[in-house]
Amino acid sequence: MNRRRFIARSAMATLGIMASGCIREQKVKLQKNQVIGCFGDSITAMGNGYVQMLQTEYDSLYPDLKLRFLNYGKSSETVTGLTEEIHPGPRPYLFERLDAELDKEPIDFATFCYGINCGIYGKPSQELFDSFKIGVYTFLEKIKQRQIKAILLTPPPLALDIVQKASPENDSQPYGYLNPYPEYDKEVLQEFKRIVMNIDHPSCMAKIDIRTPLYEKRANCYDEDPIHPNTEGHRLIAKTVRESISVQRT
Repeated sequence: MNRRRFIARSAMATLGIMASGCIREQKVKLQKNQVIGCFGDSITAMGNGYVQMLQTEYDSLYPDLKLRFLNYGKSSETVTGLTEEIHPGPRPYLFERLDAELDKEPIDFATFCYGINCGIYGKPSQELFDSFKIGVYTFLEKIKQRQIKAILLTPPPLALDIVQKASPENDSQPYGYLNPYPEYDKEVLQEFKRIVMNIDHPSCMAKIDIRTPLYEKRANCYDEDPIHPNTEGHRLIAKTVRESISVQRT
């Protein structure tokens, strides 16, 4: 059986364990010598993006803690296992590499920032939303097996009104990253945000909404394309994450 299908079916069998609406607000406290592995797509993978900014900020503010932020981002990746027709080859699928990445070295926390690619820039559907729920849940179950705690980040917005991408002239033309469904941000990414913010799982220590501040300041946070925040956008992501967690110095 196709590995993606097997993972999806296995997760679907236990999907009911997730409780939406039972949200436990917790304050993450980072401690000395902890390692934070940051998983995500190209937004996370950016060399001088929010992951590197977090490392620089914590090194400056709390040099005695010796925290390490490891960048496990991968361009084009999804947790749904989907690929749009116009994409050049299958999109990478997190669960085909997650075990290998986790085997490299022990980590204490894993951050999760997916969603922008996961709906493959098309129209909403319940099947799509279930696939994203399964992806988030599977990630949480995988790291639970290794006693790693999660910090979930919502997907960022798709800033089409700031940097417009061409849209298909009619519905017969396939949507994709080069020509997103015009309401992708409102009808898909908003729901993905809701899913992330409503998940309750023992491995999840925090859920951080990076979408709202990026959306509110999107005129300053996007310039070259509507998918990838610019340097100011990454700075805002890092600030939002840092303000949502604390440190324990003793």
